[in-house]
Amino acid sequence: MARVIFYILFVATTLFAQSSVWKVSDAHHTLFLGGTIHVLRGSDYPLPEEFDKAYAQSDFVVFETDIALSQSRTFGMMLAKKMLLPPEQTLSQFLTPQTYRKLSDYLASEGYSNALYEYMQPWALMMTLTQTTLGKMGIDQNGVDIFYAQRALKDHKPQKYLESVEEQLAIISEIGKGEEDVLVEQTLRDMRELNETMAWMVRDWREGKTKRLEDEMVNQMLEESPKMYRLILKDRNDAWMPKLRSMMDEGKIGFVLVGTMHLLGSDGLLERFRKMGYRIEPL
Repeated sequence: MARVIFYILFVATTLFAQSSVWKVSDAHHTLFLGGTIHVLRGSDYPLPEEFDKAYAQSDFVVFETDIALSQSRTFGMMLAKKMLLPPEQTLSQFLTPQTYRKLSDYLASEGYSNALYEYMQPWALMMTLTQTTLGKMGIDQNGVDIFYAQRALKDHKPQKYLESVEEQLAIISEIGKGEEDVLVEQTLRDMRELNETMAWMVRDWREGKTKRLEDEMVNQMLEESPKMYRLILKDRNDAWMPKLRSMMDEGKIGFVLVGTMHLLGSDGLLERFRKMGYRIEPL
């Protein structure tokens, strides 16, 4: 289950390198596509200048989901409820003794108690451990999406969304279902490499270098867990494309901000637009 944890960070080919923002256009329509990282360090600001260029030229901004609602107390309560296993169930029941022992050893080495995680869904364990580790690394600032959602609100620039918070939560809660051991063991491996991985990911993203991101995140997920690839990337891109084309037909310019992984690979949004005859240009 390659790099599934990085779905919460980011959720193309080398043709699209050297920018994290692309202009998609034909004779009559224009749309900007920006690949984002959902959490950053304070030192990662200011963002690459192409983001501000696209924002300034856009009539509205498009996000994966309603950012303000996803940060609300109501959504927090919905998420917390989903994170817990049903009554009378424990995490150890979903894992082999070997995987559970590895998890217990890791938690003990970090000074965590098993009791804190025993009643969590495996995907919730993954997200909690990842976010805790990122916080220790100083990666605890709002990412690109929240930054522009707040800016659009201040500027009174309209915001649109590709899926509801309920739809997004339903997708997140399916992560790792039926592959719980693989998910937990991959998460534990990724924890050991997280500092180094984040360093090159953020560096490549800032410089618009997509090749390694595509190879090690998107293609590796497709190879090792086709189920997760479909759930997290392909099926959502399938659902988003008609919405994006409909927005283009409105005759106004939109700036679409989605996790970088959604733009990359043969099922990515950039390749889909290219195959439909649109011109793709790095901004």
